[in-house]
Amino acid sequence: MIRLTDIHKSFGPHEVLRGISESFGAGEVTCIIGPSGSGKSTLLRCINFLEHPNSGEIEIEGARAYYDIVNGRIRLHAESRIAAVRRKLGMVFQDFALFPHLTATGNVTEGLIHALGMSKDQANGIAARMLARVGLADRASHYPDELSGGQKQRVAIARSLAMSPKAMLFDEPTSALDPELVGEVLDVMKTLSDEGMTMVIVTHEMKFAQEIADRVIFMDKGAVVEQGTPQQIFEKPQHERTQGFLKRVMR
Repeated sequence: MIRLTDIHKSFGPHEVLRGISESFGAGEVTCIIGPSGSGKSTLLRCINFLEHPNSGEIEIEGARAYYDIVNGRIRLHAESRIAAVRRKLGMVFQDFALFPHLTATGNVTEGLIHALGMSKDQANGIAARMLARVGLADRASHYPDELSGGQKQRVAIARSLAMSPKAMLFDEPTSALDPELVGEVLDVMKTLSDEGMTMVIVTHEMKFAQEIADRVIFMDKGAVVEQGTPQQIFEKPQHERTQGFLKRVMR
């Protein structure tokens, strides 16, 4: 579904990603863990081209995504082609990124109407189904400031699902939530997993990663240090850096 080959990304002199090569299979749930500043979120943002890699290749569904490499230099695809690939990848941010002046329904229909050109009635029908899917049918007419953090994040998930993505990318989806609200978001994500959705999840919720992931990737200092099944990573980590990280966070 998604293939990365030797991805490098720097911000000024600071190299954030140091040659990442990874594949994410269709229907696979991959959780990316690691300390702050290890490059996890930047990797996710490169996958959907919110950040542009300095070098390396990205393939989505077997085709070059976003750019070609010509004579060693990146040549961007046309904006319409880039947008079409991005629509295959739903993105959920840690800070919700909802429009405060729109209701839950309005937030979900915004992309359907303005990006896909749907009629308002058609978009509203999809929004109703997606909000019901995340347990928010009774909050459709509420504005973000009338919703809890967990409800806001579920609206954000509904908004992404409405675009019929082939894969979902989650960037620390519960980090901004009060502890008692985390479960309602994780429950929605577990349901998506059960339905076979391809998901790449940057998370600090270790127990959740153990339960939901097919594969866990541990990153540190811009590189993949170790990866494997949840059992391999959490019960028998091989690298001393992984071992030290898990000892601190699994207390």
